[in-house]
Amino acid sequence: MAAAARPVAGQAGAVTAGRRFDLGAVALAGVLAVVVPTLTMLDAAVPGRALAAVAFAVAVPGVPLAYALRLPHRLATVVLALCLSVAAALLGGAAGALLGRWDPLTAVTVTAAVGLVATPFAVSAIQAAPVPPPDPAPAAPRTGRIWGLGAVAVALSLWWVATRQVDAGAAGAVGLVAVAPPAYWLALLVLAGVLAWALLRPVLDHVVLAAGCLAAVVCCYLLVNVADAAAGPGTTWVHVGFVDFVSRTGELATGADARFSWPGFLAGTAQLVATAGLADAAPLALPGPAFFAALALPALWLIGRLLTGSPRLAWLGAVLYVAFNWYQQDYLSAQAVGFVLYTGVLAVLLWAFMSADVPPLPGPRWRAWLRAPRRVPGRPRAGPGGRAVSGATVVGLEAALTLVIAALVVSHQLTPVALVAALLCFTLAGATRLRTLWVAAAAMFVGWFSYGATGFWTGHIEDLFGDLGRVRGNVSTGVGERLVGDPLYQQMQYSRIGWTGLLCLAAAAGWLMVRRRRGAVLAAGLAAAPAVLMAVQSYGGEVVIRCALYASPVLAPLAAVAVAGAGRTLIRVSWKVGPALRVAAAFASVAVLLAMLTTTRGLNASFEHVTAAQVERARGVLAAAPDGARIGTVEAVGPLPLARFGQVFAVAMPPPGCRGDVPACLLAQVGADGSAGPEYVYVTGTQEKAGQLRSGLPAGWTDRIVDTLLHTGGYHVVTRSAEVTVLRRGPARGRGAEGGS
Repeated sequence: MAAAARPVAGQAGAVTAGRRFDLGAVALAGVLAVVVPTLTMLDAAVPGRALAAVAFAVAVPGVPLAYALRLPHRLATVVLALCLSVAAALLGGAAGALLGRWDPLTAVTVTAAVGLVATPFAVSAIQAAPVPPPDPAPAAPRTGRIWGLGAVAVALSLWWVATRQVDAGAAGAVGLVAVAPPAYWLALLVLAGVLAWALLRPVLDHVVLAAGCLAAVVCCYLLVNVADAAAGPGTTWVHVGFVDFVSRTGELATGADARFSWPGFLAGTAQLVATAGLADAAPLALPGPAFFAALALPALWLIGRLLTGSPRLAWLGAVLYVAFNWYQQDYLSAQAVGFVLYTGVLAVLLWAFMSADVPPLPGPRWRAWLRAPRRVPGRPRAGPGGRAVSGATVVGLEAALTLVIAALVVSHQLTPVALVAALLCFTLAGATRLRTLWVAAAAMFVGWFSYGATGFWTGHIEDLFGDLGRVRGNVSTGVGERLVGDPLYQQMQYSRIGWTGLLCLAAAAGWLMVRRRRGAVLAAGLAAAPAVLMAVQSYGGEVVIRCALYASPVLAPLAAVAVAGAGRTLIRVSWKVGPALRVAAAFASVAVLLAMLTTTRGLNASFEHVTAAQVERARGVLAAAPDGARIGTVEAVGPLPLARFGQVFAVAMPPPGCRGDVPACLLAQVGADGSAGPEYVYVTGTQEKAGQLRSGLPAGWTDRIVDTLLHTGGYHVVTRSAEVTVLRRGPARGRGAEGGS
């Protein structure tokens, strides 16, 4: 027995490295649990405080708690740790705001204490973990890793040069592809070469593949944000403003905006802002898309590994997910955090199912389907033939997932519905021991919606339930009504729809190829489950996008199966295909994927980007405006809502529904001398582009609005440029006032 527990030759190094990683993660979480509350208490302005606060939010208390559960799978443990830490931050912030005891220091101190208490149990679990069976796969050569990481560094350097050259404001109806500089395209070509080479190597190097995927995310998701030194799209700044309100007042404005009825994200982010020592959430918003993609990547890879049975296909699935993710739901928002938790729950449950002994379902297929809901899989095992986890571990896992679901329920109004549908799929497929988890999730959602979110539905019953069951109408709102405005822009919108349609077709083909494997029926259910949202709500015309987003963690690895199958078929029918030609074909394919991602994701760059100058002028106006002031704006894009929510108010100019005789509408709104108009008017070049592309308005339409207001004699120019125009009602003041130039 003692000899069986001892690592075999060649395996000792891997076991030691894995155990060092585990102990290092727990140790880092312990250090953060001491350092971050201390810095928060002292309010010390030390370098790296913000980075330490973000690391605390994703590592404490989740890392020690997850390791203490003794799950026999390292990546599943990491995924659960991330979800638990984020959930703790969301629940801690929400509890303080709801109870009227807003105190970020107390919240992080309690969170840190929980992590520190769990640390000894985590260390004990790591040391007592059995040695895994020998891994027959050879280690990746170090020379190839050096070359691969060096190429990734070159690509990021080229991308940085591109951020100094790109002008998103010059993008028109075709989007970012029209203005992306050569350095950007060269960076994508280098990344395509790295990913193609790494995917086809005989021995996979997970470090190089992870670095390549993350570099592709940075290059394609953050080009405009870094170039403009500010986060986009404009909705980001609405959330920055909401977080500012919570930070400033310690309360929730549930009567002013329905999104405060789901306070987890807003209060949790406000807590992070305080812990990081920041003035507001703007610095967190700029890297947001890459940050949330990085958090979701472990769960996405784990799902792909379990569904395809291949690490190589799991990485190909991750590349496909990155390339098809044009939805831009990963900015600083409850949706982005919710997607991380949603994907994490699916990954952990899928691992538990695929690693367990599952009773067969004999008989005809239709009878097997009827019996499936009564099937109870065994407890998860540490690999084939490994020892099953204890009953206490299963109970602890259920408690941990319930905590994550609770955090999701109080943070976002739509994601819990998709998660309940996915959990129900696990139960109907007989793929989980946690058969009533979907009931608990549904009960939490209904309970919170009924009692915690009354500010959302009170007085809006017709709006809320008017879309219920209107699948066709909700789809029309999410697709048809978006194809309006500039004709060329409309045509480019079809590229987005077609790109997602291609992913769905490839996933369907991939599913047919694996339909007889364990988990195939479950995978089909998880891919289709988000469609239930279309029968519930139009969600402001975004429900179709959200359905595609929630399905993508399953669609991408299934599509990877189809892509790999097509590649093998081409090789078989060819006379002779050497390694160089295979790499060249893979390089071309990945390059096309990244180019299409730039096309689809960057389509709205001209009006969704936000510049540092716009933020500066918005801050100037907000600082100068008195309480109760109104600020006129011609389109709901840009950074104006970044602060003073509830103290100043945005006014649409001209009023909604008036697009005909604009001067007459404006004069009726502000009065012949402008005396009835808002105290300030804030107009940006992105608002001009939004009107042109989305509504088909003529070029210069915002200039005509500004000129009409100036002709009343009641408004004066504070600043006027191609990027930002600010008007103030009343007599002119000295130059430079209120952020003027």
